[in-house]
Amino acid sequence: MAFTAEKAGPNRREDKKKYKTRKQSQAPVALIYFITLLIFLGVFGWFAKTIVDKLTHHKTEDNTATTAFIDSYNTLYARVNNGDVLSDLFVLRICPEHDKMICVPLSALTVSPSNNNMTFREVYENGGIRDLQAAVDSTLGISTDFYATLSNSAFEDICDIIGGFTYAPEQEIYFIDKKGDEDISLRENKPVSLSGKQIRMILQHSVFSNGRQGNMEFLGTTLTELINNAFDQVDLTTSSLDIIYGKISANSATNLSENDYKEHRAYIKDMLAKQISPAECMLPEGTWNDSEHFTISAEYKQKLYDTMEATKSQSKSGKKTEE
Repeated sequence: MAFTAEKAGPNRREDKKKYKTRKQSQAPVALIYFITLLIFLGVFGWFAKTIVDKLTHHKTEDNTATTAFIDSYNTLYARVNNGDVLSDLFVLRICPEHDKMICVPLSALTVSPSNNNMTFREVYENGGIRDLQAAVDSTLGISTDFYATLSNSAFEDICDIIGGFTYAPEQEIYFIDKKGDEDISLRENKPVSLSGKQIRMILQHSVFSNGRQGNMEFLGTTLTELINNAFDQVDLTTSSLDIIYGKISANSATNLSENDYKEHRAYIKDMLAKQISPAECMLPEGTWNDSEHFTISAEYKQKLYDTMEATKSQSKSGKKTEE
């Protein structure tokens, strides 16, 4: 037994030595695996954090776009007849934050001091819609952001889409057309529902006792009544916005792009949902030098400027999108 123990002793020591050596050789390998795992987890965590940050930032941008309002904006609309002669025009200011639409009706016979006292009609005839926009901005002391020409047919169609409006004239209105297809006959203080064509004919002809001043006043009435009627018919108007835009943009000289329209549509839909009557008219004040020339007063320009300032957006600017 003593011999056996003596023989086995060195072998056990050798086995222990080999086991210890093998164990020591495995330690660096495990350390390398552990370090590799940490690096992988770190890289994976960085990628995950980057993706989450981007998604969060994108969501924040979407929320900002949905809740932030751009500033109020002005659009110049110029109605031209089949001969491309300026019939009348108006500026429409839409104030999403204030839930207002301010209408500024204008006679084509308004004088433009910055254009050697030419009328707006003459300015348009000589230089087109861009020169007209510049003349309107200078004459009124404001800035219009967009412009668009409207044909007679487009104007009539838009009026009919909204459903026209009920009008009770303060005087008898009549006009006998030589061609026989545009006669006008309205009784004093008798309400009548006007179609788009009737509205256009009253605007076109000199049928008021106070001359073209009456036409400008009627344009203001038309704009406020049509807009407020549209807001009384929320579902119909909401579903008709694209059609109305199509009527405005078809064969029109305009800088209103489709993207601009989509932004404006979002604002209008929000205003429609509030069930309000947003339209107000700021009828120009001034002097008719004769039956063909109207000069806007400095007092009116100041009043208009003050209104523009009072209806600026107070919120952070940003685009609004439809959800």
